[in-house]
Amino acid sequence: MPVPANQVPARMRGGIVGGACALTGIAAHGAAQGMLPSTSTLLVVIGAAAAIGTTVAATPRLPHLAALIVGQGAVHLLLVLLSGHHHDLIQPSMAVTHALGTLAALAAIAALEALASTLRDVIVVVVSLLTYRGMRRSTTRPTVVPEVAARVVHLHLGAVGLRGPPVR
Repeated sequence: MPVPANQVPARMRGGIVGGACALTGIAAHGAAQGMLPSTSTLLVVIGAAAAIGTTVAATPRLPHLAALIVGQGAVHLLLVLLSGHHHDLIQPSMAVTHALGTLAALAAIAALEALASTLRDVIVVVVSLLTYRGMRRSTTRPTVVPEVAARVVHLHLGAVGLRGPPVR
């Protein structure tokens, strides 16, 4: 089923925000000497990122920064709780790397949106240049076709005259 054109940017934005939350959250967690996720933990983190992306797509006015902060917190919490290393829950190195991950994701999202906008403008210009045919005069002249009157055929299909109820 085709997606309406006005929903494509919101869905793309949601996917990018959700993916950036998961990617930068895992990278920041690993950079702060946290446990990298196992396959089952990774699937849960991807599910959380999909939920965040869906929320961002459904609410276009939601600021990216708020969604990224919630996403980083959710990814960190899931990675800590599902890996079994609860002592990593609150550490300054984790907070710093997740904050840097949030800023990196925000910069990446801004760059991707600017790139998408520029790419859309370039595509519009290229398509308009390729399809422009100019103001050429037509080489064919309109042909005048004489009007032909149609024959009228009267068919007798029933009684003639007014009909009414029988006289008493």
